[in-house]
Amino acid sequence: MAAELGMLISLTRRTVWTSAMRRLEASGESMLAWQLLAHLVRAGKSTQSALAAGIAQHPAGVSRLLDDLEKQGYVSRRRDPADRRRVHVVALARGKRRFESILPDVVKAVDQALQPLGDSERRTLRDLLRKVVAQDSDRAPSSKVG
Repeated sequence: MAAELGMLISLTRRTVWTSAMRRLEASGESMLAWQLLAHLVRAGKSTQSALAAGIAQHPAGVSRLLDDLEKQGYVSRRRDPADRRRVHVVALARGKRRFESILPDVVKAVDQALQPLGDSERRTLRDLLRKVVAQDSDRAPSSKVG
């Protein structure tokens, strides 16, 4: 049963991700850029390494994406004065506006992907997924759910 649940969760993630990615790419947006902004807007200031872990992406790829977002004025990076190896990232006002402007498209894409489920089934799914994520967050105190 665990193997099937893992497979179904993975396939569901792919279905939701693909639906959102298609919708965003049709309007010239990047799903990864939106995901990064979403994490920063929801969780607040983050280190660059925690951000990479929070969106499940390789740190080098996140660094390149942050370069682009910083050049466009969506995020700001600052070295930690206490530890120069650590880089803090924050969404700027322009990045927050971009996140908010794209959010309706992402919500529509998720709604489309979850169309077979009724409202009560969606609430149950949300509650069960929150329970799983909360357990994972309890084990990894340095990670923030975004």
